[in-house]
Amino acid sequence: MKLMMVIVQDQDYAKLATRLIQNQIRATKFETSGLYSNKKNVTLFICVEEEQQERILTYIQESCTERKEICEVWEYNGNMMVQAEKTLKIGGATVFISEVNQIMKF
Repeated sequence: MKLMMVIVQDQDYAKLATRLIQNQIRATKFETSGLYSNKKNVTLFICVEEEQQERILTYIQESCTERKEICEVWEYNGNMMVQAEKTLKIGGATVFISEVNQIMKF
């Protein structure tokens, strides 16, 4: 089995969740935020059989789009931390995949 840890931006979550629910894929949802941009994210833990992995990656690619946005960020200017306006690529998805050796439900 595989554990997929999927980080998506909050505004992409609804479309991805709909695809997962329609295809009876179970996930655990955590509300998170980015450290640099401070944007709201959703992190999903999805445990799947190896043969389902590619199908789920397709759902993620179709549901989560990358875009550019102007954001207020904190940067070090050489003397101190200051707020700056930056154009950042946001959206899309970050996916970590690892092996699962054992699952226990109580």
